Amino acid sequence: MGISAMHHHLRLDEEAFLQALLWEESHLQRGPATRAASEHGLSTLRCLEVANRLSPNLQGHALAQIYDNPCPATEWPWPGLMGADVLQLLWDRLSSKNKNQAITAASNPRVSD
Repeated sequence: MGISAMHHHLRLDEEAFLQALLWEESHLQRGPATRAASEHGLSTLRCLEVANRLSPNLQGHALAQIYDNPCPATEWPWPGLMGADVLQLLWDRLSSKNKNQAITAASNPRVSD
C-alpha cells in the first residue's frame, strides 16, 4: 500500500495504528504500537495533534470507544519513514486538506439574505 500525498485523511492502517497507540497509552501498556512509535522516534503527542484533525475517529466520543474496545492489532503503517517524516507527511495532508476546503468555500459562497 503506497503513501499518497494527495490523500487528505488518515489511511485505515494509519488510523488503526494510532488507535492502538492510544489504547496502549490509556491502559499504561507498552505494546507493539508503543514500541514501534518509540523505535521510529514518533512522538505520540505531536502525532496526535495533527492526526485528530485528519480523523474524527480520534476525537471526543470516539476516544472513549477506543478505551473500552480491545486493542486493535496493527503494524507500523509508514514503511521506511521515521517519526519526523511521518509528522511532516501528516501536516502536509492537513495543509492540503485546508487549502482544498478554502478553495471550495471560495467557489461556493453562501448567500445570506
